[in-house]
Amino acid sequence: MKKSILALLLALAMLMALAGCGSSGAVAASSAAESASQAASGEEEAAPAAAAPAAEAESSDAEPQEAVDLTAAEAAFTIEYPLVDEPTTLTYWQAWPPFLNEISSPGDASMFEKMEEITGIHLDITAVSTENDANDFMLRCASGDLTDMIQKGASHYTGGGAKAIEDDILIDMLPLLEENMPDYWAIINSDNNIYKNVVNDEGQVPSLIGMYKDYYYTDQGYWIRQDILDEVGKEIPTTVDELDDVLSAFKDKGLTDGLVVLSEGNCDLLAKAYGADNRLVDGVVEYRGISDNYKEFLKKMNDFYNKGYINIDFVTYTDSDTKPPQDVVLSDNAGIFNEDVASIAGYYLMATNPSFELAPLPQIRVNAGDSLDNGFVGVRAADKYSLSISTQCENPELCLQYMNYLFTEDGFVLSNYGIEGETYTVENGEYQFTDLILNNESGFDWQLCQSLYINPGFPCLNDLSVQELTYNEAQKAAVPAWVGAFDSADETMPNTQWLSYTTEESYTIADLQSDLETVQDEFRLKAITGQVDIDAEWDNYVAQCESMGFYELQEIDQAAVDRYLAK
Repeated sequence: MKKSILALLLALAMLMALAGCGSSGAVAASSAAESASQAASGEEEAAPAAAAPAAEAESSDAEPQEAVDLTAAEAAFTIEYPLVDEPTTLTYWQAWPPFLNEISSPGDASMFEKMEEITGIHLDITAVSTENDANDFMLRCASGDLTDMIQKGASHYTGGGAKAIEDDILIDMLPLLEENMPDYWAIINSDNNIYKNVVNDEGQVPSLIGMYKDYYYTDQGYWIRQDILDEVGKEIPTTVDELDDVLSAFKDKGLTDGLVVLSEGNCDLLAKAYGADNRLVDGVVEYRGISDNYKEFLKKMNDFYNKGYINIDFVTYTDSDTKPPQDVVLSDNAGIFNEDVASIAGYYLMATNPSFELAPLPQIRVNAGDSLDNGFVGVRAADKYSLSISTQCENPELCLQYMNYLFTEDGFVLSNYGIEGETYTVENGEYQFTDLILNNESGFDWQLCQSLYINPGFPCLNDLSVQELTYNEAQKAAVPAWVGAFDSADETMPNTQWLSYTTEESYTIADLQSDLETVQDEFRLKAITGQVDIDAEWDNYVAQCESMGFYELQEIDQAAVDRYLAK
């Protein structure tokens, strides 16, 4: 039974990743190749004057920011429901994982029935498999068989949202938002960083994206076996030397993976400590992959490998780019590993050691007095789900008015908690899920039930506290611990998911990125395992990276960041 539940947890994680969750907008630096795959083409145009955002509100303070009022109380326009006098149908296309087809379809979610009652709009949903949704969408573009609304239409389209607008596939929603989505309009103008994440470089809105009611920072970080730490009489490390001391004790205890490193040889815990990650310093993009910082990071990784803190066969950990091998964690051989908060519940469920206990491990420093200015940046724009409107839609204004409801206070409750008495109750003024969600008779995880019975993938105003309903104390402490470890986010690169690139830039990225990453990956692995002498080969490595377009790619990201900051 435990294994079947864990399988559902993992399936849910896959579902959320496919829906666009995951690193959801708070991790500081991701590769240019990932950005290029969603790059928007076309020349840059100035944003229309009518869309002037509020004053910029980005904080460099590492402490969580306070929520702001996200209502449309002061909006010039209001939407009255129902929207129509006669029953009206809108069509919608979305992806749906095959394993869920045996359980339900997106249209079964109670949210849509309630939306129809409130708005007068019936939603006719076409659900396609997540295994071929991108291909299905492009075939529909070619044949002209498009629904009114499309899930992730901009990211699915080859060339991105701006190209889809240029090719007359999707509409630019920006001119229609103020009058037809006043609640959404109020939100994106409440914080200049929200505006930057919604409006592209061309001054267009090809996609509606969800919004967080509070600032989101991250859901991913390092964990340490608190029970084993207690056994060896050590405290949670805060510096590299303290980490060395803890890992030495873990090794003496018999752990094969004191520090879990996956097959690519990456380790943010040390890379960030040494300043080896890419930075934005006073507006200047700094690629650190050939810097002295990166060299020192590799030396420390090699040192830990030689001391036996890292598994000698870590290069075989290829099952996932982000998740530690389950058997290593559950066999009590993993001391420190990287994992998202929600997945921690699965480890507690499967652990056979009754003393199994985890604690979040905050970012360490090389020296106690070092400043960490590459922390997480709080965002409100939630890329978990997105929605576009096709040019074949006869009434895009009605689509937007329909969607606006999910950004009202009543729509917020509906899209996060569902129907009162069915999926939630109110106890002492707080929302509580019913057993249909929390203790489903089919044994489904509550997050899966939330997708099945409440919201199967519509962008809405998201309640971050929902995910904490079943968290244990370690999970609740994780994000504050990870965020609070940094002094500021002054040097954090904008997440590349919010950057866009011209056609020429995208072609250059596609031409250079893969080969350069291959060289970097190979050198990193050889350096960690001692197959190369880092000092002796360093100059050759740097020269090779430079000759393969290292600085060209840095210049492209600089241009994209400049455009982003100028919005």
